Amino acid sequence: MLNVSNKVLQQLAALLLERAGLKITPDGFHSLRLALSTRMPVLGIEEPERYLQRLTGVGGEEELRSLLPLVTVGHTEFFRDAKQFRALEKSVLPDLLARARREMRKVSIWSAGCATGEEPYSMAMVLAELGALSAEVDLWATDLNLAAVEAARQGRFSTRRSISIHPERLARFFRPVEDGHEALPALREYIRFDGQNLAVPVFDKVALNSLDLILCRNVIIYFDLPTIRGLMDRFLSALRPGGLLFLGYSESLFKVYDRFEMIEVDGAFVYRRPPSDKGYRPPPLRIHPYPVSTEPPARAPEPEPFSPAVYARPAVELAQGARPRASTPDTASTRGPGALSGAFPAVRPLPAASTTQASGTQPPATTKTNDLGRPRVTVELPAVSAADAVRTRPTVELPAVSAPARTVTGELPAATAWPKLLPPAERLAMAVRKMTQGDFPAAIQGVQRLLVDEPSDLDALLTLGNLYSLTGRITEAREAFAQAIQREPLCVEARVFGGVAALQAGELREARSELGKALFLEPTLAIGHYLLAQVQERSHDSEAARRSYRNAIAQLRFPQRTLAGHYPEMLDSAEAISRAARYALAALEEQPPH
Repeated sequence: MLNVSNKVLQQLAALLLERAGLKITPDGFHSLRLALSTRMPVLGIEEPERYLQRLTGVGGEEELRSLLPLVTVGHTEFFRDAKQFRALEKSVLPDLLARARREMRKVSIWSAGCATGEEPYSMAMVLAELGALSAEVDLWATDLNLAAVEAARQGRFSTRRSISIHPERLARFFRPVEDGHEALPALREYIRFDGQNLAVPVFDKVALNSLDLILCRNVIIYFDLPTIRGLMDRFLSALRPGGLLFLGYSESLFKVYDRFEMIEVDGAFVYRRPPSDKGYRPPPLRIHPYPVSTEPPARAPEPEPFSPAVYARPAVELAQGARPRASTPDTASTRGPGALSGAFPAVRPLPAASTTQASGTQPPATTKTNDLGRPRVTVELPAVSAADAVRTRPTVELPAVSAPARTVTGELPAATAWPKLLPPAERLAMAVRKMTQGDFPAAIQGVQRLLVDEPSDLDALLTLGNLYSLTGRITEAREAFAQAIQREPLCVEARVFGGVAALQAGELREARSELGKALFLEPTLAIGHYLLAQVQERSHDSEAARRSYRNAIAQLRFPQRTLAGHYPEMLDSAEAISRAARYALAALEEQPPH
């Protein structure tokens, strides 16, 4: 590991906080060392002090942007997203393992963007508990950061980073070392680590139709739309027909890529390559596509049928009138964890994770399954200066609202319950429709309930922050955006919407700071330049506002992505941004110089 003094690390952390709003405490200095170990050799720099001078000198911003994604590699943990791992442990991996054994091949899994290895080691532990031998598994774990890959290969984790591992698992799969734990050789045998750039046009190490499962979680949030679509094409080709793709809860292919189909697996929504209609069709996973058809298709008997109890779901009444599924006693526990392996000490099965069900009956959903669009009101922001007030601008009058009534336990009223069976994107779309109709209390309730069920849904969290902002609850809006940044430290949208909230509250210095950080992270974001110009105009800095309006127009030569989160007054197209910026710029040019 590169030897870097604490003084340099503290200076680098201060620079990242100032420029990008990325807060790194001394506990996160490990990720800084990893990032420096990768970037310094690329530039031919051997001394950390010289690299720091490069960052603060001419052209240092571009290098700082190259460093940022590597710094955030430390933001990972074992068994991240409990709902997804419950689906993997209970349904997906047992089925994939049984299928591979029938076909006398290995289970093929790719952990793409594995960082320092917490995800693939979590997968390896689950596979071992399911009785899979390391020889039965091809678990490929890759990352762009070669220093992180080498750290993952060593399998050493501090006490703080291993805190989310259950004590029984920790005792079975790790041995204590100084300041932490080290994975046993028998666990490391399950995984092969490698470097891989996901943005390259061809994956020369991946055969077509070869993978059963890809995990690429909390990675594509850093990619632009063309890169995401190209990556999804390559993932689709690499997966076997019926293969699964797990993304992070803050990531969605909604209106981005439509060649995968979304399915539900034990409460987790994942993407599947549609089974091929030609050639060999693998036995389908016993999981439930959304929406569930009213009549299940007939299936031929399988050579080794699994217990349907593994996939038993509570009976629900669907809006389309589907017949409820009957519950079946759970017999999955007859398979002892690690029964076929013998490589680890035998332990009793871990207690099943519990999930809290919202009380109250769920009303049938009336939304059409293909109605996932985002309603938007594409109007300009209100005039921001005295000179600007003479312009004729359409505005939206927001009604005064109050916080939704709660019970004595703090819960939202059961009578206003929202359907839980719908995918998160569709539930959010329902709340957004309430927002655009002016029903802000109902919209806030809907998003709050969604976040209870899907606490990692970044799109919903950003939307809730915007709802608070629009209804004058600025403190709560700040808290929501701070939570978004805590989950995704490079979240541009949290900075953009935080700047808008500050602008609405008249906190111009805060607004300028937040929008400046957003533009550091994404300099080509035209709406960010436009909003910064609005702040500068209200601050009576006409010259700076002119520059920002011109920058907004100039950045439109680059593809503009749709922001996560929903804000009904946000300019949402290149044409709208160009028209508004040119109009405002023309009005400023007519003003006499001060």
